[in-house]
Order: sequence, then C-alpha cells, then structure tokens
Amino acid sequence: MKPITLVACLAVAFGLIGTASATDAPAVPSLGAVLAATPGLSVTGYVASSYTHFDTSVAGQRQFDLKTNGFTLNQASVTASYLPASGAGASVTLLGGEDASYLAASAPQFGVATAYAQYAAGALTMMAGRLPTLAGAEVVDPVADNEISRSLLFYDLEPIYHDGVRASYAVGDALTLTGGVSNGINYSSNGTSDSKLVELGASGAPSKQLSYSMAYYYAGTNSYYGGKPGKTGLFDFVGTYNATDALSLGLNIDLVSKDLAGSTEKANGYALYANYALNGQWMLSGRGEYLTDDNGLITGSPNKLKELTVALNYTPAKHLKLSAEVRQDKADNPLFADGASTTTKQNSFELMAAYSF
Repeated sequence: MKPITLVACLAVAFGLIGTASATDAPAVPSLGAVLAATPGLSVTGYVASSYTHFDTSVAGQRQFDLKTNGFTLNQASVTASYLPASGAGASVTLLGGEDASYLAASAPQFGVATAYAQYAAGALTMMAGRLPTLAGAEVVDPVADNEISRSLLFYDLEPIYHDGVRASYAVGDALTLTGGVSNGINYSSNGTSDSKLVELGASGAPSKQLSYSMAYYYAGTNSYYGGKPGKTGLFDFVGTYNATDALSLGLNIDLVSKDLAGSTEKANGYALYANYALNGQWMLSGRGEYLTDDNGLITGSPNKLKELTVALNYTPAKHLKLSAEVRQDKADNPLFADGASTTTKQNSFELMAAYSF
C-alpha cells in the first residue's frame, strides 16, 4: 500500500471512531440540572455596588463606607448550602469586593464570610465552623438590609461572625434556645483573643406580628473594645413588630461592659427602625440611633453619638434593588475628621444597586 493511501485510511478510521465516540458519549448535565436533581441544595448570591459622598474628609465610625467621594464594588458573594431539616449538611459563603478586605483586615479582596457544617435531629441543631453572629438587627448582606450604610451599633458594639461551635434547641415557634463557644468576641475581623467567648441566645416569633431575639456574649481578656485587656460582656436585643401589612417597626439594644483593673467601662446603643411599603416596588425606611460612650470605650474619649438615616428602596424588576440614602451623624465632642481638624457633625449621601440570584 502506498504511504499516502495508508495515511488516508488511518484518517478515515480515526474520523469514524471519533464520530462514533462523540455520538455515543453521554451529555454533560448543566449546573441547573445538577441542582434540580439534588433536593435541598441551593446556590445563591448577589453583587452590590455603591456611590458614596461625605461632607467630611474621612468617613469615620462607619462600617464598609471607605471612600469619601466615589464608586465602590462593595460585595460580590455566592453561597452554596445543603441544610436538610434532618441529618448532616453544610453551608459556605464566599465574599469578594472592598467589604471583604475590610472584614479580613488584609489586602486581598476575597475571603470566606461564613463556612460551617451542621447536623439536625428533631428540635436540636448543631453547627461548627465560621458562624454568623447572633447579635444585631443588620447583617453583612446589603440586599437584606433596608438602609445602605450600617448602623453605629453594627460598627461599634456588635461582632460579625465567630469561629467556633453552636447548638440550638427549638422549644416551639415562640422560643429557640442557643448556646456556643468561639474564639473571642469578634475573633475573625478585629484581631485575636487569648480567651474563649461564650454565647447564649433566645429567639422566637410568638405571633405573625411579633418576633424577637436576645443574645448574651461573655469573653475573658481580649483586645476588641478599645484595645484594652479586660473581661467583656455584651447583651443584645432585637424586636420586630409588624403593625400592618405595609408598616413594620424595629428596635435594637446593645449594652456593653468591660471590666478593667479596678474599674468598669460601659457603652450602650439604641436603634429604632421603621419601614413602610408604599407599594410592591417602593419602600421608605428610616433609622435613628443614640450611643453613649461615657468612658471612651468605643471612641477613645467620652462622647455621645446620634444618627438619623432616611432611605428609599426601589425594585424595578425581580432580584434587582436600587437604593438611595441620606444620613446625618452628630457627636457631643469633635469626632469626624475634616481636613486637618475635626467636627461634631457629618452628612452623607449614598446610592446603591444590588442584583441577587
């Protein structure tokens, strides 16, 4: 056989084999098909970006609002979870963007927000890993909050997440009891601690109109509040009352005490929320806060802080949220940087767009 004929025959043979293999190979299932075939498995996420303007030179006393005047990719997040009502499961949330750098206190704009394994058996649920905090009315996810900026309580008084273990027991709809141990009062985002944190919680919804949650945290020597070593206690209360189908009211209280050598320093915060749904697409929200820091535990010197926020949320399409916010912060003593000086008042304006899936 001539060489060219042999090459031609081999080419035809391999072509036929390749054609037969491609025809007989099973189709690769899509991600949607895999999720649909696995009951209970979900993949969700969101992307949020904002524009922020301050009338002072530095934001100060604000969580995540890092730019005085400019645009920010705040967060890009994805959560994969399989949490059955009975048996073992897990959940992982990855977070990217400017907020991720802030939480991790490092340059990379990417990190693990929460990641935990879970086992549920009847009324008992056990969790281990990086867990979201029990405290506070607001969360890291901007889609779930009704204001763009986070509260003074969120920034100054409340932890964000904990590396540890937790167990909860549902007595009924009106009461779920929670207990856990983790690394310090805010180990993951505000430095290390040489003592463990104990958490206790109670939550429930006695009726359609009323829901509540309470949490108490106690930690030994740590470096969170004020950077001073000392035993720390935090009591947090959140209550929500749905007055009508359109109007909901909320209350968040934080009481912090820190035992130092021969003295006790305290800081207390109170936040009121009101949300009114104008229709299916528009919602008007308001928040007012008052924080007392008589010993300078939070701000470094004795002070009292107040803030008022008004936000308008618009949902023009499913999964798309557009928000606008005006806010004013005030302090009894100069706290906000304005060039080379400080001032007692700060005004801000923010716009945000968020898409969730």
